[in-house]
Amino acid sequence: MHRETLRPLSLSLACVLLFCALFSLASPHSSAADFKLSGFGTLGYAWGDQNFPYLRYIDTGGSFRGDTLFGLQGDAQFNSQWSTTVQAVASAPRTRDNGVETKFRWAFVSYRPNNDWLFRVGRVRPPFFLNSQNAEVGVTYDQVRLPPEFYSFSPAYDIDGGIVTKTWSLEKSELNLDAYMGNADIKFRLFSRDTDQPMYISDSAKTQGLILSYTTGSLLLRGGANRLNIYLPDQPIPKSYDPNPIPGPSPFGGTLYLPSSSVSKFNITLLTVGADWRAADWRVTGEFAKRITQGTIIADGGWSAYATLARQIGKWTPYVTHARTLSDSDTRANYSSVNGTPVPLAVQAFPPFLSPNFHRSLADTFAASDQYSNMVGASYSFSATSKLKVEWMQTHVGLVSNTLVDGDVHNQRFNVFSVSYSMAF
Repeated sequence: MHRETLRPLSLSLACVLLFCALFSLASPHSSAADFKLSGFGTLGYAWGDQNFPYLRYIDTGGSFRGDTLFGLQGDAQFNSQWSTTVQAVASAPRTRDNGVETKFRWAFVSYRPNNDWLFRVGRVRPPFFLNSQNAEVGVTYDQVRLPPEFYSFSPAYDIDGGIVTKTWSLEKSELNLDAYMGNADIKFRLFSRDTDQPMYISDSAKTQGLILSYTTGSLLLRGGANRLNIYLPDQPIPKSYDPNPIPGPSPFGGTLYLPSSSVSKFNITLLTVGADWRAADWRVTGEFAKRITQGTIIADGGWSAYATLARQIGKWTPYVTHARTLSDSDTRANYSSVNGTPVPLAVQAFPPFLSPNFHRSLADTFAASDQYSNMVGASYSFSATSKLKVEWMQTHVGLVSNTLVDGDVHNQRFNVFSVSYSMAF
């Protein structure tokens, strides 16, 4: 199949090279351009009360890896219309479970012909959610980490492409419409119980969408419709797992699930809505997302949401959050059927000599989730650019949580304790 996406080298690398070239042509004392360098970082430690890893790294041994990151951003303003931005972040890798990687999150050129229009081209991050564009700048929010049940819901965030923003300035408010289109390379992570190792599925996404935001002094409303066309030219996945009857009484006979025809393309529609409201010292934030998947039962549909209530008391801001993610009923039913059906002895003792865990290995390929968390925490602001945060999170896994928990975890509750320090300069 023809690969219909661009490698992430194209537009983002071009923007980095353009930034470097323009930087070399103007000295810091030149009036030709205004250069700014800023940075941000979080040093975070988290530990759990169970041996299985949560969010890849958090278990009873504790880890700095899950929340710690450092970033640098360079901005060059060449005139009132043209500018460029490059941002690099060093953190635990997104495509493997060991080492450290540094990636360009942003690398784009901006053109603003007037106050009503803004064009950005390169590696950009559309404002999918309320905190998408500042998700790694921990000093901009009070939670230790943004709710994983919600902020891991989209398979792609940084894209190589462009965003067009139209702004309407109203009497006491502002309306923004973002239209974007681009491509992204993704490695989707699932955990194999049989090998006790993660498996990464490489795919590419062609993305496009519209996002509408309304802002007043105390209220931000945002909603979006996003489309992702996912391509797997090198690693096709089954469209479904079909039941096949094996003659004979149980446990010799029974039902054997086998992959059906493979697909190298499927589609995801992501509908989002969110609100952030401030009243005096109180703040209420909530978001909801619905995911509709077409083309395979392996990549699930479903919904995700969270709500946070916070109150500022001097330099302290305590908060409570509830977050939930749930795959659709078809995905959960298919997972339950495949995972809970014994492999007939007939196909274990005779060709094709399948493992007793064959069905379990198929079930591990489902991106299925049934999980909720309650968080209680607080941040302490030393200044506008530095915060200390502490949090206790209790998470409950129902049927399964294949994308967030490693291991054979069902109908289980566990705790995670976190402390972090975030700063910006």
